[in-house]
Parts: sequence; structure tokens; C-alpha cells
Amino acid sequence: MMGQSGLEIHRTQSSVISAMQSLIESADESLTIALPKSALSAFMPQLSAAIERDVLVLLLVHGDETASTPAYEDIATAVRTIESGITPLLVTADMQRGLTGHSGLLTDSMAEHQATTFDNENLAHDEFTMFLGSHWLMGTECYVADMCAFPRTFSAFQFAVLMAALALREGTPITARARVLSTTDRTETTISGPVINARQSLVYPASSKNPAERSLTIDADSGPVTVGGAGATKEAYECLEITLDRLDDH
Repeated sequence: MMGQSGLEIHRTQSSVISAMQSLIESADESLTIALPKSALSAFMPQLSAAIERDVLVLLLVHGDETASTPAYEDIATAVRTIESGITPLLVTADMQRGLTGHSGLLTDSMAEHQATTFDNENLAHDEFTMFLGSHWLMGTECYVADMCAFPRTFSAFQFAVLMAALALREGTPITARARVLSTTDRTETTISGPVINARQSLVYPASSKNPAERSLTIDADSGPVTVGGAGATKEAYECLEITLDRLDDH
């Protein structure tokens, strides 16, 4: 059981694998995962099921170059590779809970390492931000999912930004209808219009030098407005839910 702080220490390989599998299974919207490539096989069923649930899966793999490369399209939305020894073992689920520790726990069952699971939104947000702002940026993109079928409604804003970026990258005009909160007075409203920009560093080409920035610019009736994710402050609106569609379908 976790203590009141929401922390639990894991010192065995089997315990860490079980904890990671449970975290992956718990995700409804998004997963970030950094782990040795040679350990991927232990999580393939859970990752595949997450993709089937339309969870955003950002997977960062490192280590053994001789390890077989799986069919990434079955287990991830985007995959990057990074040199071994740089990245810790890391999982976040829905930016609500996660695990961090030494990646040697998955590659050496006799090593004296440990990992910590946490059920704490602030910790999860910090780990998610570190994952994208540091480790993900250092990685090399080796797989990105195809642009999704439209229309599609997203509750995970970063997933909407990724798909909008892919659409814009491919020259596919898209429109958005978003339920949002004003970042100035917190009033709720709905805005709609063509998506004219996606600021992000989730996929190539990165359009923002700030790794924490994920925003869309929508050409609404009143003119272009910016929409950010949960906790947005620099954008005009914070997104609660957004539907993307092909512009030529209207």
C-alpha cells in the first residue's frame, strides 16, 4: 500500500515490472515512458491495449542496439531513441501518477537499485514536464503514428496538438471546435474555426523552443485566438475538450 504521501518504494525487478504494467493499464488519456529497449517485451500487451484505448503513448527507448525492434505502430503514438545512461526509468499516466527510478532495475535483476511509484498530481506534472523538456528533446524521432481519422474529439489536449501538427505538416487543412475557459476570467465558452498553427515539440518539426509549450491557434469569428492545455496562462484560453475535423468536410 502507498503511504499518505502517495509514494511506494520498489526494490525488485518483478515489483517494478508489475507497478509499470499497472500504471500503463490505468491510463485513460496519456502515457510517457522511458525504458531500456531490451525491457520492452514485458510491457507489449499493456502498451498495445493502451493504443487500442486511444491513449497518447510517448515512448523513449534506450540501450541495447542489438535488441529486436518491435512493431512500434502497435504500441506507441510516437517513439524516440536516446543514448543509454542518460535517461532514468520513467512512467507518467494521465499526468496524475507515475514511477521513476534507475533503469538498471529492468536490465539487471541482481542490481541494488530502486524505483518509486507516486500517486501525486504535482509530482506527475513535474516528471511529465521533465520527460518532454529534457529527455524527449534529446531523443531522435524514429516513429510517429499516421494522422488520425477525422472528426475526432480529444480530452487530452497534447494529443490534439500532436495530431494537429501532423495534419499541418502534411498540408491537410483542419478545423477545431473547442470547449474552453478564458485564462483571464475563467468563463466557459466554445470557440471554433480553422487551425492555423500548432506550437509544440512533440514531433518534428518542432515549432516551439519552449518544450512546455503546447498550443493551437484557431482562426475564430473574432480573429485568431490561442488555446493551451490544463493550467494555461500565456494563451487566451484553456482547453477542456476539443474536436478536430477536416476543413474540406464542411
